[in-house]
Amino acid sequence: MKRHRFPLARLVAATALAALAGCSTVDTARPGTPEGGIVERPASTQGGRLKPMPLRTFTVSTQCRFKDEAGNFGSATVDVVESKVRAFKAELTMPRRGTCRFDLAQFRQTQALPSVELTGARDCRVHMWDQGDQVTVAFANCHHLCTPSSAQDYVWPLLIDKATGQCD
Repeated sequence: MKRHRFPLARLVAATALAALAGCSTVDTARPGTPEGGIVERPASTQGGRLKPMPLRTFTVSTQCRFKDEAGNFGSATVDVVESKVRAFKAELTMPRRGTCRFDLAQFRQTQALPSVELTGARDCRVHMWDQGDQVTVAFANCHHLCTPSSAQDYVWPLLIDKATGQCD
């Protein structure tokens, strides 16, 4: 009678998988919670009373050029007054990866508070928000505005210094 080692190997593999499964977690959404079950807990104040975070508009205006340590470079024109976008144009180049071009004519403003949101074709979105001394401009799902389309995977948010107008 010939013995096979495979049943023993399968038993060892199944035991290892069961042990690893015990280390994992599963996110479950509860009724009334956002998708993924993640709920942000607001900061408490004295006496246990909570105050809502104030919604504030922001203003920034710049025509800037940048180059980062990785060799990526680009230019941007951003003009936002009280969270209303008046001008927006950006060209971001990632050497050996490609170039992405964004123009306000390709978008419509769909949100002003708590952050600015521009929505374009194919669910492309540009988000802008105030972070103290800086304004962040981030891009999502905009592959069709990049050549080649995979260049979108290498786009980092643009940071604009509100005081100087410089961007990184």
